[in-house]
Amino acid sequence: MATDNKAGLPADKIVRAAIYTRISNEEKARQESNSLESQRDICGHYIQVQRDKGWKCSGVYEDPGFSGKDLNRPGIQKLLSDVRAGKVDVVVTYKLDRISRSLKDFYGFWELLKSYNAAFVSATQSFDTSNSTGILMLNILLSFAQFERELAVERTAARMASRAEKGQWNGGWFPMGYQYVKDKKMLLIHPEEAKIVRKTFDLVSAGLRPAEVKNKLNALGFRTSARTVVRRNGQAKQVGRQRFDEDHVINIVKNPVYKGYVKHKTNIYPGVHKAIVDGKLWSEANKVLASRSPRIVVHKDDHVHLLKGLVRCGDCGLTMTPCPAGKKDSSGKPYLYYSCVANHHDGQDSKCKVRILPARPLEEAIKGALRKVGQNESILEDMIKETNRESAESVKPLLAKKTDLQAEITRESAEIKRLINVMKQADLVSSDIKDEYKKLLAAREQAQISLEKLQIDIERLQQKSVDIEVLKKCLQEFDRMVEALPLEDQKELMQLIIKEITVQPFDPDLQKVPQEMGCFTTKIRTKWYKMNLALYEVPVDKLNLAGASSEKTSNGCRTRI
Repeated sequence: MATDNKAGLPADKIVRAAIYTRISNEEKARQESNSLESQRDICGHYIQVQRDKGWKCSGVYEDPGFSGKDLNRPGIQKLLSDVRAGKVDVVVTYKLDRISRSLKDFYGFWELLKSYNAAFVSATQSFDTSNSTGILMLNILLSFAQFERELAVERTAARMASRAEKGQWNGGWFPMGYQYVKDKKMLLIHPEEAKIVRKTFDLVSAGLRPAEVKNKLNALGFRTSARTVVRRNGQAKQVGRQRFDEDHVINIVKNPVYKGYVKHKTNIYPGVHKAIVDGKLWSEANKVLASRSPRIVVHKDDHVHLLKGLVRCGDCGLTMTPCPAGKKDSSGKPYLYYSCVANHHDGQDSKCKVRILPARPLEEAIKGALRKVGQNESILEDMIKETNRESAESVKPLLAKKTDLQAEITRESAEIKRLINVMKQADLVSSDIKDEYKKLLAAREQAQISLEKLQIDIERLQQKSVDIEVLKKCLQEFDRMVEALPLEDQKELMQLIIKEITVQPFDPDLQKVPQEMGCFTTKIRTKWYKMNLALYEVPVDKLNLAGASSEKTSNGCRTRI
């Protein structure tokens, strides 16, 4: 299905937008103007503004009288259930804090939406994850939540290291052969299971292979430890009591807890608990185990392909997919490629002229092209001028109306304050004054709602300008910024900026350097290629990359600026 953005919202059908509203009892008591009705009204207006993108309200989910301290609320749980069922494409709310006042809870909420290809919008704030700027803004906010979690992890790690140094067990599944006594906060030997552990060490030290040991243990009727798991709903479930396998045997023999030690990361400390086997038997068993043929370890490719899903073969018209090779370079890194799907499927029988591209050089070439876009002031100026021209004209009358509404709210607030002073001084307040007071409150609330709706319209017209400014900053600071990011974040940035890259073979001796917009040529290792680069927010007719093409020299490549 085609999409119109990186949040995965469908571009070729109706976008189902769900409205979520919440107001706590404390907010009701303070008579704040963000009532459920006004929240619905503003969110509904936001959806109406997006109708040209196919947005349609699919339902309203409400939590009246619930605080935002957590997500244990019926309305939002029903919303999340419908998200999981694929009934919602985007969640629209009045403000971010309507979802939760906890960054941790909001992060979990956002992660769930992402996993089901749903977006999130705060109607009165700059959080709209259906476009690249909104995602960038939201990621900045969530980075603080991640920072807080990392601090908590660091504190927990420090406590665990301290406990290990004192010889205390750090928790988790307590090892077979022991039971954990909470009152004493230590491991005590489980007599029956300790017999199985000793038998395991005896068999391994006698020279039996793990497969032979597990067969012996199972034949004797031994089983793994029984454990009780308590679920969140309070229900208890019995697990364990399984037949032994080779991994069970290996894990028992390698665990230093059985010789009276505790392990924390790579460090081993004397424990406060009693040993099940002595150090000599433990060492003998591990020596025998180490002498056995090591298992084959399959190393996964940990390279993050920055352009995954963005590169297309210009010869076949098919996607080029990441493809690791078996060989490694002089530094020990595996050779990595982007392979045309036709070549990937047909191998040597493929007629594709592009076939495969080295991943790292290709990624560096694209980074260089983006850097040159950011350095080309004429491209950026044309982009910004064209984008801002229409939005500036359209937003003028709305800004004037915004000024009028702000003045109206100021006048009504002053009149409300005057009536409050009158009512404080009068012994008996007439019904006319009370009615006037209520009318003023209602009028001010309506003006505030109108102002927030108007702000949504203004921000929508200005959104393209904001996107261009963010893109300009990203491109001009590309070298410094992209290298400072982790690889996963570099990939996300590429996905936000680049719409598509089309690659074709190029012969500099027979073909002229392309002058069409969005094109440049580059040499990757021994071959030349023509690249067509399409960016989000940058019109193709403004993307002049001819000056970024490489030209052939006696020494290889030279970039013309």
